[in-house]
Amino acid sequence: MTVDEREKAADTTFEEMGIDPQVVKAIQEAGYDKPLEVQAACAPPAIDGRHLVVRSRTGSGKTAAFVAPLLTTLDYERREPQVLVLAPTRELALQVHDEWIKLGTYMDLHATCIYGGTGYGLQLKHLEEGAQVVTGTPGRVLDHFGRRTLNLANLDTLVLDEADEMLSAGFFEDIQKVLSACRNLKQVLLFSATLPHNIARLISRFMADPVQVDLSTDRVDVERIDNVAYMIDTTVPRARSLVSVLEAEDPACAIIFCNTKVDTEMVTSYLRRRGYSAAHLNSDLPQHKREEVMGRMKAGEQRFLVATDIAARGIDISFLPCVIHYEFPHDVELYIHRTGRTGRVDRKGRAVTLLGSSELHGLQKLAYRYELEIARFEAPPYQEAMKMLSDRRIRQIKELMEAGKVVPEEFKTIAREILSDADAESVVSFLVDEYMAKPPEEGSRIRDRDRDRDRPPPRRSGPPRRGGGGGRRR
Repeated sequence: MTVDEREKAADTTFEEMGIDPQVVKAIQEAGYDKPLEVQAACAPPAIDGRHLVVRSRTGSGKTAAFVAPLLTTLDYERREPQVLVLAPTRELALQVHDEWIKLGTYMDLHATCIYGGTGYGLQLKHLEEGAQVVTGTPGRVLDHFGRRTLNLANLDTLVLDEADEMLSAGFFEDIQKVLSACRNLKQVLLFSATLPHNIARLISRFMADPVQVDLSTDRVDVERIDNVAYMIDTTVPRARSLVSVLEAEDPACAIIFCNTKVDTEMVTSYLRRRGYSAAHLNSDLPQHKREEVMGRMKAGEQRFLVATDIAARGIDISFLPCVIHYEFPHDVELYIHRTGRTGRVDRKGRAVTLLGSSELHGLQKLAYRYELEIARFEAPPYQEAMKMLSDRRIRQIKELMEAGKVVPEEFKTIAREILSDADAESVVSFLVDEYMAKPPEEGSRIRDRDRDRDRPPPRRSGPPRRGGGGGRRR
């Protein structure tokens, strides 16, 4: 797609794109006033039945870019799979399925989501009833195909969402098997942040004359995201440094990314012990627990999600103001994928990295490769962070008191006796530990918290500099 074609597409409406009026109605109810760039670019060729190769930045609205046009072209009288969407994770598959349901509200749509880690009963029921749209992970899709409970013979369209992530997760052979099983496939829509050689092979083999929609070659989209790094003392536990950074940043909520499953559980336990609302998400967590955790985050009922990179792709928490890299990722591209969870669809975001001296080279490589400006600060001293944490907890307790909670007089007598006891500090410390282990409710929904609390700015360790803590912004 040329620059002129992109500019023309940007001025269009959903109706002018050829989207069914009933789908447009659902789109508008979902909050889209006008098409986003990727939606305007993809809809016309998708409706025309063309193959599509789409390279688009994360958080750009690409799910609706294929759901809306395919809802327009579905044959609703055919009760068999017509569209199959493959996604790399259960979480992304469920989110894509939710988009089908939301935008297909006024259509006679039958859709299902199939993935591992859960029973077959409901999935089989929906497939037997003639689901027209199937969204799933490659392993479970092939499982159903092998059991002959999923018929791919008459499939019209295959969508490969987050294709590069599926390939990096080892799904290349599975994708080839699915493509080979779709004997009458008419259309392939491929969405990817990058186009490695494996994807190029798929394109050349299965997609004749595809329309290329490239919306991310001129930049990695972190223009709405402030990138900062806190230099930490690696001689003290990193979790302690994390608390210092959390108190300095005070995000309304955040995803904290760890490199290992063990660290997600350790960090979550450490934070909860200190009174933070936190939960972990990794591949060891049962599916129903993963869905519960994500539900609380999306509802704004939980402040911190501590996750491995299973959450780096596809997780859409639209109001998320911040991501925190507990450790610098092993691959610099993961930094972009993780960071893409914030600053989504025209919202501002912030990406915060805890950086030890041994990780500085990775930051320099990242800044140079993606031409990022990454400000560097010193993490506040732990005692200073504890003072901020204490002040905040005292404010919360006073707010509970002001809310009219009556304290029995005998408890005040006990408090006076404690304060006069020789071991008063130890006794109060024990009570604080008990209180922190069972933090009070966060109060109002997290997404509605005042994000602009006054605080002194962090101390810089020096100005951003090219090839060091900073870089270039195009």
